[in-house]
Amino acid sequence: MIIYPAIDLRQGRCVRLRQGDPAAETVFGDDPAAMAQHWASQGAEWLHIVNLDGALCATQTQLHALHRPNNIRIQHPGQQAALTPEQELEHDLPINLRRLRDIRRAVALPLQFGGGLRTLDDIQLALELGADRVVLGTAAIENPELVSEALLRWGADRIVVGIDARDGKVATHGWQTTSSVDAIELGHRMQALGVTRVVYTDIGRDGMLSGVNIEMTSRLGDVTGLKVIASGGVAGIGDIEILKAHEHYNIDGVIVGQALYTGALDLSAAIRLGHQPLTRRSAGLVPFRWTDGKPEFLLIYNLFFEQWQFPRGGVHRSEGDLACARREFAEETGLPVVKIHSDCRAELHYTVTIRGHDIARTIVYYLAEIGPGEIRLGHENHCEARWASPQETWELLTETSPEQLPALDAALEFLNHPRI
Repeated sequence: MIIYPAIDLRQGRCVRLRQGDPAAETVFGDDPAAMAQHWASQGAEWLHIVNLDGALCATQTQLHALHRPNNIRIQHPGQQAALTPEQELEHDLPINLRRLRDIRRAVALPLQFGGGLRTLDDIQLALELGADRVVLGTAAIENPELVSEALLRWGADRIVVGIDARDGKVATHGWQTTSSVDAIELGHRMQALGVTRVVYTDIGRDGMLSGVNIEMTSRLGDVTGLKVIASGGVAGIGDIEILKAHEHYNIDGVIVGQALYTGALDLSAAIRLGHQPLTRRSAGLVPFRWTDGKPEFLLIYNLFFEQWQFPRGGVHRSEGDLACARREFAEETGLPVVKIHSDCRAELHYTVTIRGHDIARTIVYYLAEIGPGEIRLGHENHCEARWASPQETWELLTETSPEQLPALDAALEFLNHPRI
């Protein structure tokens, strides 16, 4: 997971806007190139640069300045000699695009650049000034043909779509206008065009240090298949931990601005966390009941994994294994627990691959006797629940999820009951 330090440019300076409001500006420096060098020295792997003046429709690109023949010189009034093409470019470019070029000269890091890119010439100019990847925002809503043409010309690795949402609806024109288009719907549209990566920003959290919107960010990657770069609301290392735990939902990275500039987040620590192997700790119950003096076990079919499972779920921060197992069982089945045999504990370790991510999994199961009641499945991935004999349980697990068999074996040994 890549950590992207943000450099937001307004009138050539490094600034941050709260929720995109031009009137709520904090200036963090007058030298964006020096800021880029600072983040590079902290170990940054990418930089995310935003032309806020472009996003607010204050500038126009000037591609022709890049392509004047070397033998053409323009005499400006009062000048002793004609300008070279390089000097003409310096004279013609809006200040934020000059800053992009300055950053490109100052650091060797790959640069992601966005803000006001609404034509193919805009995109070409940004790329020729040093951007390795550009972000299209308003154009994705107003001109999807531009997105298609850009993908055809430069490829999906260099064209990213920015999905900026307020209350789930896409905002455009520097967040000054809110459309009627749902963020997930736009994600599906872009994926159909051939887009592979998007930047998702929750405007309500941007610059607020209020915590990342992990639910919407992971859902966007989950249901569309797009790689998602999260943005907005990162308050500290805890938000990086949350995003890392959801990386397998196609979370490709995170853009961080305010937290870095205020010192609430250490970039080096965030990068180390982003590179850690993906792990997940879950806990659950091995539910059983007595029927005619014999145990039966409750299994739930998980559509996502296409396997029968004992009820389980991810352990939340500051939550113990046993508390997680109780909570998940209540949420997933709605059945009462008569007694948890905490001394019958099975801990499983294995690696699973989800959406190309290898995840080192740890699952802790506790044996639990369950009382009577109607099963109420509480998760969208669960489609069926079944009470099964030990033999039937063994067969279902063997066929779909053999890694759980040690938990069944531990339960049968504790109950002093053979499988057959």
